Amino acid sequence: MYRPWLNSVDLNKRILEIGPLAWPNIIKGQAKEIFYADVRSTDDIKDHYKNDKNVPQEKIVDIDYVINGGGYSKSLENVDKFDYIIATHVIEHIPQLILFFQDISNILNPQGKVCLTIPDKRYCFDHYRIPTSFAELYDIYMRRITNSPLRVLDHFATTTINDPAFWWNNTNNFDQLPKSKEKFDIAKNAYMKTLNGEYIDAHFSVFTPETFLLLVYYMICYNLFSFKCVEFQKTEVNTFEFNCVLEFEPRVLNEDSIENKKEKENIINLLIENPDSEYSMMILETVKNDLQKSNNELEITKNDLQAILSSKSWKITAPLRKIKMVYNKFVK
Repeated sequence: MYRPWLNSVDLNKRILEIGPLAWPNIIKGQAKEIFYADVRSTDDIKDHYKNDKNVPQEKIVDIDYVINGGGYSKSLENVDKFDYIIATHVIEHIPQLILFFQDISNILNPQGKVCLTIPDKRYCFDHYRIPTSFAELYDIYMRRITNSPLRVLDHFATTTINDPAFWWNNTNNFDQLPKSKEKFDIAKNAYMKTLNGEYIDAHFSVFTPETFLLLVYYMICYNLFSFKCVEFQKTEVNTFEFNCVLEFEPRVLNEDSIENKKEKENIINLLIENPDSEYSMMILETVKNDLQKSNNELEITKNDLQAILSSKSWKITAPLRKIKMVYNKFVK
């Protein structure tokens, strides 16, 4: 997996990795202080995945901190703050995303960093799903929704194959849409369980690099987010994840601060540099084509001019052009 931020993590600092399961990014012994957190205890995780052949039981790591309903702030209130929080393929599973970022800001030291690896919906099983909007995030935030029946239904009804290489080469392919009602029956069952209060795990949020950056921009603009983006890497070819490093900066919350203004400008620049929607790509392609056309036309003009200047006729008529210039000067 592509983790460009991993090389810049200071292993002498306090590090918390959320939801490592059987594949921690930093194993015990590699860092001076590395801790693992999850919403389940180690035994509960092993029990939950006991029939899942994709999760090797013997590799599931021991959890240091179980996060309860009070969130990270309450669960870790008696624990020293951290310099890094690592969360790979985690935030899409969190129903209350705005609240999550506000919560973890309370367990970070000043300039503490959050290292994120996030699935790009275009190249994974979320391919056909609609990206999460800011309005949806804010509605969840205000109503304190802890498990979204809507997104559970969407997850189980509209996910497809998880094959990044396929989607990179078949962007507009619709052959992988469901062929029968059977998938919907499974989705309805999960939906009804959620309505009845049962927690069903799903990708509650769906992102592309561009839509994630837009969400960050809105959260900053509306004073809901106390981070600035210090690293951003778009999805690599034939992979299905992009990467982002956020740095805790409380002054971003103040809309009159320099930090707030700078960060809004920073996110806009990142959006310009990392377009992924068809509309954005079309505009970028048009600009590039127009620029190439202008360059081609300029090159043709330069070549034509060079051909004229080097031609025999141009050299032979040089005296006549000089006589005409003198004549025009005195006559006029």
